[in-house]
This record gives sequence, C-alpha cells and structure tokens, in this order.
Amino acid sequence: MRALRPRCLLATIVLLVSGCGSGSSTTSSRAGETTELNVHVASSMSAVFTSIGDAFEDQFPDVAVKFNFGGSATLATQIQQGAPADIVVMADSSNIEKLIASGDVRASDIANLAYNKLAILVQRGNPERIENLADLTRPGLKVVLCDSSQPCGAYADTSLSQGNLALTAASREANASAVVARVASGEADAGISYVTDGLAAGDSVDVVSIPESLNVAANYPMSVIAEPSSRDSSAIAAFVSMARGALGDELLRNAGFELP
Repeated sequence: MRALRPRCLLATIVLLVSGCGSGSSTTSSRAGETTELNVHVASSMSAVFTSIGDAFEDQFPDVAVKFNFGGSATLATQIQQGAPADIVVMADSSNIEKLIASGDVRASDIANLAYNKLAILVQRGNPERIENLADLTRPGLKVVLCDSSQPCGAYADTSLSQGNLALTAASREANASAVVARVASGEADAGISYVTDGLAAGDSVDVVSIPESLNVAANYPMSVIAEPSSRDSSAIAAFVSMARGALGDELLRNAGFELP
C-alpha cells in the first residue's frame, strides 16, 4: 500500500477527530495548492505554538501556518475587524466571549487548552530584594503591568486587590511578553506576568512566586473560527488535533502550563 500523501492524511485525521456523521461540509484546497492557516494566539503561548507550527509544517508541507501573537484583547479586536483567522487561543474567557457575541466563534467549538498562574518577575539577582506582592508597593520601585484590558493586566489587578494592595504601575504594556522585556532590559525593577513567561525568559529574569491565596488561575480557551479564512476544515482539524494531542500536551507541560 502506498503511503498517504499529506492531504490524504489530513482528511484521515478529520475522520478520526470529527467522525463521519458531523454533517458539516469540508472544503480543502486542490492538489498542488498550499493552504495558509491563520492562527491567533495569546503572546504567553508563543513559544509553545511556534514549536507546534514547526512540527505541523514538517508533517504537512502543503500547509503554511501563519501566527499572530498578541494580547487577547488585541486579538479579539483584530478578528472582529476582519483579520484572516482560522483558529484562536486566548488567555481568558472574557475575550473569547466577545467573539461569541460577535458571531466570530461558536460556543460549542471552544475547548480549554491549559491553565497558567501569575508570578513576579524581577531583574537577575533580584537586586531590590523583592519577596512578595507587598514589596512591589515600596516607594521608588518601577513596576510594570500589562494593560488592564489584557488578561495578564486584569489578572494582576485581581491579585493585587485580593491582597488589599494599591500599586501605580510605571507603565502598562500591550502583552505579557512586553512586561518580560521591560524587566529583562533593566527598564523596570519588577513586573507581574505569568509563571511560564519567567521560565521562558531563562537567565534574563528571576521569578518570585505569588502564594495560591493571592494568585489567579488563567485559562486558555481554544476555538476554530466560525467562518475560517482558509476554508480548509481538514487542515484546521489536523492542527487542532496536534495542539490538543500528545505533542501539544508535552510542550505545554514543559513550558510550565497546567493541563485541564
């Protein structure tokens, strides 16, 4: 028996993932054409999904994965304004609910991919000796947070509120990656971001834990777009299957995410 070509393998995966009786139509690109999948992902998952994308393109060379990494609120706005999109992964429920309300995502297509926790990120060696959230309120410290419209900012505000702490941020950044960059460059003494961002930064920053009583569990919902730009449901289903399968689980765990 001849080996399945990539496009045939995609169709096989769809049958395995979705079953034959779904009733939905499948539109795949013609032989010889390349499908472009547009995948919008919260910036705190950029490293994980870059690896998933590389593995996917290796397995399916007739599909090109184009990522858009950013803050979840920004991604929601871009999709609502018509940006090409096939799949979206948010860092909270409120922004995916915006897409449900606008008809860009169906509630029945959403699945929770992973969970994350907050952490305090400080400069290497922790020169300011920051040990807890209360230390961030010390006069003279430059502390950066995500913008309050973004999940990482809203989560940080909630965590500080739970500790009855008032903090005026030196700046509000567009996404979690920008918080890491500010601290790593020395432009800020500390910032609140995700545990996974601290791990991904390696030797660029140090991580100070936030106790469970003051921490927030960030959930990452993933969904197919209601009217995907690629119109290739086979490729979309195969990508979702890989992200939610053994490879995705391994990459998520290694990056510090918690699985549902």
